Amino acid sequence: MAKLEKIDESQQNLSTPVEDLLKQTVSEEKYKGNKSEKKKSGHKKLKHSAMSTVLTIVFVAVIVLVNVVATLIFDRFPMKLDLTENNAFSISDESEKFVKKIDTDVLITVFANEDEFRSLATYTRQADEIMKTYCKYNNHITYRYIDIDSNPDVMKNYTDSISQFDIIVETNPTEDVKRTRKITLVDLVKFKDEFNEQMAQYGVSVEQLVQQSGSALTVLNYYGGYVEASNADQAFTSAFLAVTDPDPVVVTLLTGRDEITNLTYFQTLLTANGYTVNSIDIATEDIPEDTDLAVIPAPKTDYLTEELKKLDDFLDNDGQLGKQLLYIASVQQEKTPNIDEFLKDYGIEVGEGFICETYSANYYQQRFLTIASDIADKFMQDVSSDDPKLLINASRPVNVLFDEKGRIGVEAYVKSTNDAEVLDTTNGNPIAKGQQNYAAVSSRVSFKDGGKSLYSNIIVLGSEQMLGDTYLQYNQYQNREYILSLLNGITNKTTSNIVIEPKTIEGNIFDITDSQKSTLKWTFILVIPAIVLVVGIFIWLRRKNR
Repeated sequence: MAKLEKIDESQQNLSTPVEDLLKQTVSEEKYKGNKSEKKKSGHKKLKHSAMSTVLTIVFVAVIVLVNVVATLIFDRFPMKLDLTENNAFSISDESEKFVKKIDTDVLITVFANEDEFRSLATYTRQADEIMKTYCKYNNHITYRYIDIDSNPDVMKNYTDSISQFDIIVETNPTEDVKRTRKITLVDLVKFKDEFNEQMAQYGVSVEQLVQQSGSALTVLNYYGGYVEASNADQAFTSAFLAVTDPDPVVVTLLTGRDEITNLTYFQTLLTANGYTVNSIDIATEDIPEDTDLAVIPAPKTDYLTEELKKLDDFLDNDGQLGKQLLYIASVQQEKTPNIDEFLKDYGIEVGEGFICETYSANYYQQRFLTIASDIADKFMQDVSSDDPKLLINASRPVNVLFDEKGRIGVEAYVKSTNDAEVLDTTNGNPIAKGQQNYAAVSSRVSFKDGGKSLYSNIIVLGSEQMLGDTYLQYNQYQNREYILSLLNGITNKTTSNIVIEPKTIEGNIFDITDSQKSTLKWTFILVIPAIVLVVGIFIWLRRKNR
């Protein structure tokens, strides 16, 4: 039998039918294609998974970073959403502008435990919020809470008597010379007018009540129902004005002669604008040496000779002058011949009767409730209106006896129209007709070496209602701006053009407790990022296993 030769593989393929060979080739190419697609698909999945992971990590990192930064900012600059009708937990725009300009270090010390102070009442919580807002606006302002029981020695650093919940605002706390202003709980609130009127009838002020009771807290425990508004912004800002002014103006009200008005709101405005306000009994006390402006608020009873000498000595100031006197007249006054003679020496006479206007355009509802727009240009630096108008009720005429005599010059500052007339208070008959004066200023001058001139001035107003509580609060008339501008100018006071209005404390602030703050803090810093991270990992794993 013949020997069979081995057929190699190539020869075998050559002998394979063409159809089978084509099928085999197509099958091999298809396999290679599927393998390549699977490889590309794997790469694509891996690429998408990696991108998803990176995006998830970046997203989580951004959330964590934003929340950490936000937490640090909120800790440094506490932010509140004030939803009260009058923004009772905010500071006024005027106050904000002033506070931002303070360039002297100011320290606020609250003598209480912080939690106790905040929880005491709505107005103390407001005071805490406002105090912290000041610190946010200006790094020169800082605050601290000191518990008196735990730190009794700290009170030795202050000349003021300090009680629990008192506040001391001071400047230059690290230097030997400090300027301080104390704020009590009653300074943080505004009492209803009916309460002030009742106290006035008894001849007692709120400050005297505090002294008699021993603390402001005791007064508020008894009379807290009469509180109608918060004065926190006003109290703090006036304290800032006082302590940052190197030479604050001191105003002394002269009482003891059955004064017709106590000028409650007028004193509030002066204090709010950085004046230091006090009062004395002219019958038993001397005018303090540091007084810059003495105020006589329409006394019913005439001054005695020795009391007028106190005025003369005050204005003369040992020949240095530089003192100011504000005399306020009223149609309710009795005869005051001694005061009249004193004023005549300075070229001013307060006449009988009251001023009325003839035409309705120059008065409000009643002829004696007049509108004055003829105002001298002097000391108008703080009046915002180009055409100021003053509302004046039943003013006595302020007559100028001479323009200049010796070293005394007299000038009318506020006048009526030419159509005005003066009516008798008893029968309403006309006493005089023509232009009348509502206010005048008498200036006594002393010339010193080097051409320097020193002045003492007497400002005379014909009606106490020019400074009445109601009239000073009208926004459509400029009584408030004008009197402040006049006093600022005549006392050479550096003004910041700021008047703070009391705010009601009714309403609710969107506020949260410390526990709620902590919960929200860790929710945003830890819980939410953790949830996002878990969800991201879950999505990544699901996509990876597809």
